[in-house]
Amino acid sequence: MKKSAIAGGCLLGLFVIACAYKGGVDTSDPLSLAEYKKIKAGSSEKALFAYTNTCRQNSASERADDYPTTWTCYGADGSSAVFFYSEGVMFSKSQTGLV
Repeated sequence: MKKSAIAGGCLLGLFVIACAYKGGVDTSDPLSLAEYKKIKAGSSEKALFAYTNTCRQNSASERADDYPTTWTCYGADGSSAVFFYSEGVMFSKSQTGLV
């Protein structure tokens, strides 16, 4: 194989990875500060997804249902919120830059 073909394949691979990373978070329904405030301690994960589709589970490994779970949800312009759940119930949350 020629060096130019190998280099081209590597560049194509990097481009695909970059596009996949950039498209990894669906921002068609970003979380707003008003929505963030509506999500109260004691609410379920289902309630979280009623407001946004930009959330990603931080620890997606196979764990018991009672193991704490963390979800990071994204707002507009790089803002985010983190929600902490135990046994499917939110017990804490934090946000940075939501508007």
